[in-house]
Amino acid sequence: MVNKKPIKEWTSFSQQLELLKKRGLIVENEQKALGYLKTIGYYRLSGYLYSFRQFDPNNTSNKLDNFIEGSHFEDVKNLYMFDKKLRQLALDGLERIEVALRVNISYSLGRYSPIAYLDSQYFDENFNHSEWLTRHIDAIKNEQRKKNTFVNHHTRHYAALPVWVSCETWDFGTMSTLFKGMKESDKDKIAKIYHLQSGSHLQSHLHAFNFIRNVSAHHSRLWNKAMVFKASLKGLSDDEWQALSVKKVFVYFCLMKRMLDVICPNSKWGERFLALLDEFPKVGNNSVYLEQMGVNVDPDSWQLWQGD
Repeated sequence: MVNKKPIKEWTSFSQQLELLKKRGLIVENEQKALGYLKTIGYYRLSGYLYSFRQFDPNNTSNKLDNFIEGSHFEDVKNLYMFDKKLRQLALDGLERIEVALRVNISYSLGRYSPIAYLDSQYFDENFNHSEWLTRHIDAIKNEQRKKNTFVNHHTRHYAALPVWVSCETWDFGTMSTLFKGMKESDKDKIAKIYHLQSGSHLQSHLHAFNFIRNVSAHHSRLWNKAMVFKASLKGLSDDEWQALSVKKVFVYFCLMKRMLDVICPNSKWGERFLALLDEFPKVGNNSVYLEQMGVNVDPDSWQLWQGD
């Protein structure tokens, strides 16, 4: 049997603050710091505190409990607030992309039949349509339990929901999974709307977007999150694209910007993102910096972010 560590003991907010100070964190205003511990929680803040901890000199893949000299609680709080705004921007952009993709998918499948989404013949032969359909049916039942007016109206008066109605019940994951299962020719047509070479490229973007959406919706740390799903940048020719890492989140905000320029070209979303980058905490001991998020190009000099 594997020996496991004992569960950590409960500590008061004051004890938590004293522990941080003991480990070298500079706390200018203890009353404010206690307020954040009471409302955000030590555990949630620990994901942001981690960036300020010292590396283990004997194993640089590990970190010590003590903080880098010159680490301030205020910087940790500012990093937390930056990340919160980043998640909100991600959700805002992805909501617009999700709604537009629902229209693209339902328009494409609807040309075959209003209920083409129920029939496996309209999808790639390797797509597990029955598994997706189970997921879709669960979404419909969930909407019915919530007494969703438009779902109950259609199920009461029609034999089935047409795809342009049923798509309104899909979450981002359900939608992106269905897109993945569509025929290559149908995916390619949708990808061209967003100036991408193929549906497989757009598919890789949506897969990564869904990961970011889930991270953001569950209020998890995003700014320096290692990407589990990585998008293809094939066909994106700007030098800046080649300099970016698909392992870090910044490139995915760039991919969102590309799509949003098509979906809502007059949106101020890009300006808001650039303004947020300016809010990234300026930390004296250089514990955190934008390159850790993948920002190793200057967005202000990149045509993508100029809005025209």
